[in-house]
Amino acid sequence: MKTVLTYILIFTTLFLLLTFIPKTGGYIWQPEIINGISALLLTLLIFLVGRISGTSKTLTGILGTAVFTLLFCPKSHMFFYRDEQAVIELTSVCIVPFFISQYKRIETKNFKYGYFIMLLMGIFCSYTHDGITIPLCLSFLLLSYLQRKKFFGLACWPMVIGFAIGTTLSLLRSDYLTWASFGDFQLLTTQTATAFTQLWETKVFIFATLLSLYYLVSRRRRKRLWPIFKEHKLLSYCLLFSVCTVPFAPLGMDNAIQGVCFFCMFWVLFLFHDIVTLIQKRRQHHKPA
Repeated sequence: MKTVLTYILIFTTLFLLLTFIPKTGGYIWQPEIINGISALLLTLLIFLVGRISGTSKTLTGILGTAVFTLLFCPKSHMFFYRDEQAVIELTSVCIVPFFISQYKRIETKNFKYGYFIMLLMGIFCSYTHDGITIPLCLSFLLLSYLQRKKFFGLACWPMVIGFAIGTTLSLLRSDYLTWASFGDFQLLTTQTATAFTQLWETKVFIFATLLSLYYLVSRRRRKRLWPIFKEHKLLSYCLLFSVCTVPFAPLGMDNAIQGVCFFCMFWVLFLFHDIVTLIQKRRQHHKPA
């Protein structure tokens, strides 16, 4: 009940914030409709991010997820434009976490029906965000290979195949394969340097790098990285693949950078949630009986 009330509070706060922020320009739809839909989609995004990262079980976790999502999600400033552009952007952003949450939910289950719908959903979702498409597809394929003996016994296989089809179509649509020069080392070096310079200017990439270093410098904390990685395999692989694809930027440099920032947001949440959990355990341990 407290969880539901927390999300209602978040929705109400966002709706009031969107209502009273000064608006520049006109509305195409009624402002009450725009603000209501935007607040609802923002609340849904916070719910989905928290559900994937495992931070939606406590009041502190939900509020922390809301703050991290609004601060670090790529193009989060567009969420407050209060026009049809904000609604379209929020809808597009919500589709990918929804797809990931459904994949994780049914990964170990088996259904007799609905495979064709899941196949179409995979194709559709791969077209939502170019920066997320390729790393997520590579992660799906890697996890499918690692569990290849039982892959077609899982309910998620149509989603993976659909996503791979959609990603292939995105690559063909971009004409990247016709002009890319994989052997041009100088070009790849220049693109990599430019990309990481831009990434270093983003808050979430700096935060993710500093938190990772915080874990790596201590042997005790370093041991905790592997359990976190195993618990969140899909998104951890997504982050690694998004960084690896930056030098090539198959679907555009800006999209590649947004993909890294999107998955960095989840990595920051994983590590921050682990830190908060450790602090709470220490307090309970030192609390007098």
